[in-house]
Amino acid sequence: MKKSVPFEVFGANQFIYFDIMRLAQLEQAMGRSIYQIISSGEAGINFCLNALTVGLRHHYSKASPQLFAEKIDKYLEEGGELDDIAVLIVKAIILSGIFGKGITDEEEGEEKNALATAGQSE
Repeated sequence: MKKSVPFEVFGANQFIYFDIMRLAQLEQAMGRSIYQIISSGEAGINFCLNALTVGLRHHYSKASPQLFAEKIDKYLEEGGELDDIAVLIVKAIILSGIFGKGITDEEEGEEKNALATAGQSE
């Protein structure tokens, strides 16, 4: 099973994921390796548009940077922030396992701890 991240920014019951082929497509679109993209910390508009086009194409038959530019515009107009989107994309890239199992396990462990802590404070 592919590891995915819930991505309900543009609609309910959506998720984003990356596998090797999707990561290769993202690298091609960006003109840089995934390692360069993530290590640079530059998760701006171009990154988000390209990553959403690749990582959400299973939800959108006509996925394109233009489609996601419109969706991001609407999201920002409603008070959202680009960082909200970028964080979910980066999380999905990490969960793909491209940086090794240790990082994937660490990320999942941090998420479980955050959920447990949130549940205790309610």
